[in-house]
Amino acid sequence: MFSRFFQLHADSAGFFASLLCAIHCSAIPILISLGLMGSGSWLHNHLFDWIIIGFGFIMAGYAIVGDYVKKHRNIKPLILAVTGFIFLLVGMIDHHGWMLIFSVTGGIMVASSHVLNWKYTQTCSRMKSITL
Repeated sequence: MFSRFFQLHADSAGFFASLLCAIHCSAIPILISLGLMGSGSWLHNHLFDWIIIGFGFIMAGYAIVGDYVKKHRNIKPLILAVTGFIFLLVGMIDHHGWMLIFSVTGGIMVASSHVLNWKYTQTCSRMKSITL
């Protein structure tokens, strides 16, 4: 079932981008605090973070909104993605304190929304082929 998910698809690209975002948001502060990234400050550049979030937003809009409108009409992936992006934005605005928790949670929520969207799309496609 999941082997088809990893084919070139907008949801798989969005899933991997969101998952990398969550890994990036959780690993960079730890590596910096350990002193392992003295010269890697470009990885913790907030412009880089905003570009990745923008790419994820475009990818989620294309995949999730497109599938919602054209295929499954289930709002759950869209709500999960919007909530995840709100968490990411709060994490980016609050550079101290809860940034790590909000950013990682937001990235995981957006990644999960892509998996959920893909599942609904696959179910909807199977149901349409059965009824035809």
